[in-house]
Amino acid sequence: MTGIYWDCDGTLMDTEKAYAYAWKDVLKKRNLNLPIEKFDDYVGIDDKLVHKKYSEQVDLPSFSETMDEIAALIIENFSDHTIFNDALVCLEYLQDLNWKQACVSASPQQALEDKLKKADISDYFDFVVGGDNVRPRNKPFPDIYNLAIKELKTTKNIIVEDSPPGIQAGKASNNFVVAIDRGVFTGEDLSNADLIVDELTPKIFIDINKSL
Repeated sequence: MTGIYWDCDGTLMDTEKAYAYAWKDVLKKRNLNLPIEKFDDYVGIDDKLVHKKYSEQVDLPSFSETMDEIAALIIENFSDHTIFNDALVCLEYLQDLNWKQACVSASPQQALEDKLKKADISDYFDFVVGGDNVRPRNKPFPDIYNLAIKELKTTKNIIVEDSPPGIQAGKASNNFVVAIDRGVFTGEDLSNADLIVDELTPKIFIDINKSL
């Protein structure tokens, strides 16, 4: 059985900048005004690490309360264009093939489920897992992918990522990793993936599946 394991932010959804602006707004309310580019450093990183870093500089509420605030800002700014069309085409096509699909994100479980529901794509996934289920070993460790693969019991596994920490997690799980270049990272940043593509298509997954 083939399994496709999708990262969420930056892979399925154009939410990387939304996260950055949400963090910027949360910190600005607490008198820490940072340039938006600063948050590029945290793409694909466990939010708990970001929270810990800035808790040392400003008086943030608890991690869960901060993430609720972040999630509310992101959901507020959702639009019909949040989901990447190439990812949506692949989700639909692979569902018709009866391949197993999971969404595997460094984001907390509840925030992840809220985003998938808001984007109306929850039904494509047989399993959804957020990073708080594997702490303290979130991405770039492989634990979250190992957990998802164990749950779905798939034997041919394709992981789709857009960031270096996610790629590292996928490779450490000893599975095939596709990196989608969304223009955030350089080719060198993504070079540890087995395949780098500018656009996701069903043919890419079918060809990879044949080679596994």
